[in-house]
Amino acid sequence: MSTTPKYARGVAIVTVNGADVPLVCTPRAAGIISKVTGGLQNALNSLIAVEYETVLGIYCAGSGKAPAEAEQELFDFGITPMARVLYQYVMMLLNGGRTAEERAADDAAAAAKPGNGDAAPTADAGEPAAS
Repeated sequence: MSTTPKYARGVAIVTVNGADVPLVCTPRAAGIISKVTGGLQNALNSLIAVEYETVLGIYCAGSGKAPAEAEQELFDFGITPMARVLYQYVMMLLNGGRTAEERAADDAAAAAKPGNGDAAPTADAGEPAAS
């Protein structure tokens, strides 16, 4: 039985058979997925096609579980629902472990910081202004 996944910075959490399974965003997981699928774009395409071996491989890379252990969990959760969760997980990997919303918020916060080239620095009250 599938439940709604939870997404947080660096992790997607799915509940399988009553237990939370974290799919952790790491460079190692991204590398494994990229190597096995021939690139992360290919991983996304394979998830859209619901290619079972890819779904299983990405689930294993994210959860750290061996295929023998992961197969029943994947089946119990539902292969197609898991493919949808894993699509978002791979998108998070592409965004440095962040959801699209978190990345947009990070970008907005970085743009608002002084010294990013958008605004001239202001002089402190005790410092003379630069000429």
